[in-house]
Amino acid sequence: MSTGKPAKILKTIKENETTTTVVLDVEDERFSSFSPGQFATIRIMENGEWSRPHPFTISGAPGEKLQMTIKGNGHFTSELIPSLTGASKIQCAGPFGAFCKDIAYREEVVMVAGGVGITPFLSVLRHFRKTGAKNTCTLFWCNKTFADAFAASELEEIATHINLTVIHVLSRETNPNMYYEDDKPHIRFEKGHFSRDMLARHIHSTTASFYLCGPSAMQQTVLDGLTAYGIAPDAVEKEAFVYNGA
Repeated sequence: MSTGKPAKILKTIKENETTTTVVLDVEDERFSSFSPGQFATIRIMENGEWSRPHPFTISGAPGEKLQMTIKGNGHFTSELIPSLTGASKIQCAGPFGAFCKDIAYREEVVMVAGGVGITPFLSVLRHFRKTGAKNTCTLFWCNKTFADAFAASELEEIATHINLTVIHVLSRETNPNMYYEDDKPHIRFEKGHFSRDMLARHIHSTTASFYLCGPSAMQQTVLDGLTAYGIAPDAVEKEAFVYNGA
């Protein structure tokens, strides 16, 4: 991959205690026409030297300033990323990848995200919101607690504009239904880990297009559930989300 083009930090947004969104202006016209689901690499100048390139999924919609939502895990992501300012020296390269390449053409879409693996699907859904997409979309977002679901309010808003149902799968909440509100029928909650039975409660078709992004252990759990439901693992489009931020 190339070292990248100069970029300027427009702002950083603290999503929660561990997750930061970085908004950039990049001197590269290729970013004006990226596809939802793609990623970019960034390098930061530290102590007079450029870091090696670090890859992150683009979380914003095409046509907007480039943004990446990054969970802290290591020096680069936990210390350098949150401390970025407009004066920081940064390079950005991309866009790369083909995850979710044809998702806009799928009539029924099921997305399963683990933690910050939501980022490619945020890009997709923000794009769908802008374009008024007619797809039937279901998003399973697996987190430990509802507090980890940093984009929950935005997803609620998106669900009022497109045909989107969001199921928050919460493994460490004793009563996740306490968050349920009658006037938000497209926002639902499940306790535990993703499973075949959970899928069956919300999806009534095996012909939908399935997309999966999250840590490797979570991906295997999801694939086991999909297989038990009758979805072949090789029919699921997967994005390996294993970068450790070191």
